[in-house]
Amino acid sequence: MRLRYLIIDDEPIAHTLIRQFADDFGAPDSCELDFVGSVFRASDAADFLEKNQVDLVFLDIQMPGLTGFEFLRTLDKPPYVIIISAHKEYALESYEYAIIDYLLKPFNFSRFAIAVEKVLQDITRVKAMAMQARLKERHQADAKTIFIKDDKKQHQLALDKLIYIKANGNFSSVYHAGGHILSQMKISDFEKLLPKDKFSRVHRSYIVAHHEITLVKANEVVLGGTVIPVGRVYKDHLAKIVGA
Repeated sequence: MRLRYLIIDDEPIAHTLIRQFADDFGAPDSCELDFVGSVFRASDAADFLEKNQVDLVFLDIQMPGLTGFEFLRTLDKPPYVIIISAHKEYALESYEYAIIDYLLKPFNFSRFAIAVEKVLQDITRVKAMAMQARLKERHQADAKTIFIKDDKKQHQLALDKLIYIKANGNFSSVYHAGGHILSQMKISDFEKLLPKDKFSRVHRSYIVAHHEITLVKANEVVLGGTVIPVGRVYKDHLAKIVGA
């Protein structure tokens, strides 16, 4: 793994120390830290981030002009951030900005390495969550049936028999080719459970099966003889389904 890092600090000695620690940290079988730039004022960093890919920022707080915290507030999607500061009184406030760690100057290589390892652990966690989400979506896409819970039983229902689901308070009415089931599951539960390439929410109270749609109107979809309203926030998604 390679992490591209940027240093934002008004003290040149901090840049030198971090670059030395970063070079010492690199290991071919784990992670290498690639230096991509140094800036001495936070106000110069925004332009650098727009033009360069940066995975990790070492950020000072007290700098001339824009402070480190003020700079973080300007970023919509900041990279990983490790604060480097001589002021311990800012430590608690810093975690309001979802930073990875707070290094109090002067810090040694061991403490530096701990902070970087926290970044690597979070990257591993995020990748694992993304993999689990992909596996879940793949499983949902391959599924042929689902189990639907009512008061005392679990009904196994073939997905190709499912027509639509309607929210019914804290319950849901599931309409299928053989009738309907009043389920204890909420409509949000079904939205997570059903494969997204086959079923879509078209209204806060309705999920429909794509294969059952026979007609699409401006504010409605028709499923055979059943008319389902389409919510305003779902219109764009419905247009993608039907290729409009």
